[in-house]
Amino acid sequence: MAATLVEEMRLHAAEPFPNSVEKGLDYGEVDAVMVGADIYGWAKRAGSRSDLDRSRSLQAAEELQRSIGAFPAEAQTYYERILRIARLALAA
Repeated sequence: MAATLVEEMRLHAAEPFPNSVEKGLDYGEVDAVMVGADIYGWAKRAGSRSDLDRSRSLQAAEELQRSIGAFPAEAQTYYERILRIARLALAA
């Protein structure tokens, strides 16, 4: 597991979207595509986010945490990395 936000983001960008996840569907509380796009976008601006963006990022991370188990088993590691990105960005 990578220890830094930059490394986690690099690994995520190199990883293909899981074939077992159907784009456009919600899994648990999150949209399969938008949760990753939103968290990645907020993480890119980790040092310059507004309070509103920080609040939305925290909410997305909490929703993803509660939703990981709703994804197909083989896709869960993909979303666990997104969750790590959110947590690292929130701690930055």
